[in-house]
Amino acid sequence: MKHVVAIWGANCRSEEELAAFVESGYTEDGDAVPSEFMRSAGLSWIEEDFMEIHPLPDAESREAFVQYLKQDYASDPERFAPQVPDSLGESMATYPSVIVLYGNDSRYGSVNEALFSLGESGSGAGQQPVPLIAKIVYETEER
Repeated sequence: MKHVVAIWGANCRSEEELAAFVESGYTEDGDAVPSEFMRSAGLSWIEEDFMEIHPLPDAESREAFVQYLKQDYASDPERFAPQVPDSLGESMATYPSVIVLYGNDSRYGSVNEALFSLGESGSGAGQQPVPLIAKIVYETEER
């Protein structure tokens, strides 16, 4: 099975601001209204259950986040960790928070499949409201 993890930088300085940035809403008719994050990232729909937000106010928290990704994030860290860019901590340094979104192409149905078609990691860094810092693709054996 193919997996993708996309990480965006966000200029949200508090947990409350970050939560509001990723919060989707609904119209009176029940139609979904995309979050500011989704609009900024050019995503029309995401499965929000596969999204994480992380305030990273300092170098220590960025380092802890990278270690979390390598050791605890994926169901198969041995296949995922080597794909995490060595420069990820440095790439995140100018952003006080990050948004992580996971997707896969399971035979049981895809999750957030639009992530596979995103541009390569680092594209537009520093130019967009939420630049894509990293796009990590890896494969595991389907069970």
